[in-house]
Amino acid sequence: MMTPAVWTAFHVEQPITDALRWLNSCGWKYFELSTEHLQQINEAADRSGRIEHVEATLRELGSSMPQAHAMLKANVAQADAAARRADIERMQREMDCCAKLGVRHVVIHPGAGEGYTTTEDLRRIVSLNAQAFKRLGDLAGELGMKIGIENMTDAGLVGKRRFGSSPHELMELLDRLDHPALGITLDTSHASVQNLDIPATIREFGPRILCTHISDNDGSGDQHRTPGNGRIDWPAVMKALRGIGYAGLLNLEIPGERHNVPEIQTMKVRWALEMATWLVRLGQSGA
Repeated sequence: MMTPAVWTAFHVEQPITDALRWLNSCGWKYFELSTEHLQQINEAADRSGRIEHVEATLRELGSSMPQAHAMLKANVAQADAAARRADIERMQREMDCCAKLGVRHVVIHPGAGEGYTTTEDLRRIVSLNAQAFKRLGDLAGELGMKIGIENMTDAGLVGKRRFGSSPHELMELLDRLDHPALGITLDTSHASVQNLDIPATIREFGPRILCTHISDNDGSGDQHRTPGNGRIDWPAVMKALRGIGYAGLLNLEIPGERHNVPEIQTMKVRWALEMATWLVRLGQSGA
C-alpha cells in the first residue's frame, strides 16, 4: 500500500525539527529528509546529539522518515578525481547519518560528468557511475538500506545530454552492477520535462522503483508543483504504479509551491496532503 509523504524542505529555512513539527501540524506523518536538512544534521558540531533530537521529535509526533535525499549537487562522474572522491566520501557519511535515523531508502543523483555528446564521453561517464555506485551500494547493504538512483533531465544543458535522463541508461547501469541494494527513484517532473511517456516508463522500470519524487509541471521546465498543477496524467501514473506493485512512499517534492506568506504556505501544504491522499486512493482503486 502506498503512503503519502513529503520532503522536509518545504520549510527549508527552518531547523529540521521545526520543519517536522510544522508539517505534522498540517497533517503529514511520513517524510523524506531533504538534502538541505540532512546536511544540517550531518555537519552539526554535535552530530550525535542532533540525531537524537530528530529521533525524539519523530517519536513524539508519531511520525517516521523512511526516505532521504543525499547530496543534491554530488557528481560522481566529474572529471576531477579529487572532487569526485570527496563527493562520494561525503555521501558515505550522509548514508551513515541516515542509517542512524532509521532511513531505509536514500535518493542519489547519477553522476552527469560534464554532460556528453559522444559515445566515448558516455562510456567514461557510465564507467565512473558504475565504480561509484558499487561502493555506495556496498555501504548501503552494510547499513541495511537501499539506494534509489534518480531519473534526471537534460534541462539547462546546451548541446549536451545528461546521463540518467534516459530510462534506458539507468536500466543498463543497474543491469551492469546487478546489486541488491540499488534501484530507481522515479521523479515525475523530470520525466515530464523529458517528454517521456510516464506510465510506460514506470512499467519499464518495474519493481526496480524503490522511491518516488512526485510533482507536476507544464512541460516547459522543472517546476515541481503539486500534482494537478501541470500536464501529467495522474490517473494513468497511479494505474501504472499499482500495476508494478509499488507499495512505498508517494513522496511529494514540490519546491515550486513555496510561498513567503505563512497562511498561503500552510494552505498549500494542506492541499498537497489532500492531493497525495487522493492519489493513493486512486492507486488502490486501480483507476
